[in-house]
Amino acid sequence: MSFARTALRLSAGPIAWALHFAAIYGFTSVACTRGLASAVPWAIGVATLAAGAACVAIVVAGMRRRDEFESWLSAALAGLALLAIAWEALTVLLVRPCA
Repeated sequence: MSFARTALRLSAGPIAWALHFAAIYGFTSVACTRGLASAVPWAIGVATLAAGAACVAIVVAGMRRRDEFESWLSAALAGLALLAIAWEALTVLLVRPCA
């Protein structure tokens, strides 16, 4: 397997987390500026479901081939990214979006 493919497979979970992070905070800042505070929880929910589903798919694919170290490591990193995504989404329940 090529280095680029292995690197992409290992970093797929953290990339999903980074995209989720940028999407939710970017959308929140634009929505608050435009006066669309009611759309923020819905957008964060949709982004969280999409990023969470991507991480779950990465974990499942990695655990199917867990005898390979790279597959196991990609599943572990995606699991950590899933935890980070859930932690970010928790702010919807705790903080008003446009305070």
